Amino acid sequence: MADGLMFPSSEWFDDYQQKVNSNEEYAEKSAGWGVDFNGDFIFKMTDMPLDEIDVEAMPEHLQEELDQYVTETSEGHTGLSIVGLEDGECTEASLIESEDEVDNGFKLTGTYENWVELTRGNIGAVDGMMSGKFELDGDMQKILQYSDAATLLTECAGQVDSVFAHEEY
Repeated sequence: MADGLMFPSSEWFDDYQQKVNSNEEYAEKSAGWGVDFNGDFIFKMTDMPLDEIDVEAMPEHLQEELDQYVTETSEGHTGLSIVGLEDGECTEASLIESEDEVDNGFKLTGTYENWVELTRGNIGAVDGMMSGKFELDGDMQKILQYSDAATLLTECAGQVDSVFAHEEY
């Protein structure tokens, strides 16, 4: 297996949170985000290619995360995460079992393939929403007001040393 953190995994989100919180430009550009409104995001990943992956070859902790956090829905295998964002800080970044367990102001939905491309820096967050590769549930005007911060969040994702299950297993 290649070095790096499996996307998406708890380890990946831990590192992502650290990258966001150590980015001074993000802190500056996102000042005020989530103040007087809920700036937390659910990231929803659909069409995860689990049927094409040798799950049993994965490390046990990753298998356990798949069992716990990925469900079969009408949109294929689906995973969820919460990214808490408030006033220049990432307050939380973790996998979740259900949208009902968190309070969020926004939800960004896309296919696994599009999330991989976003993580690699091939799709920008705002461009992805405008082109229909991602669907936003939440106030698009707020996103556009903080588009520089959204771009920096995507750049932080690209800074995580990521590997992808569909390429490894």
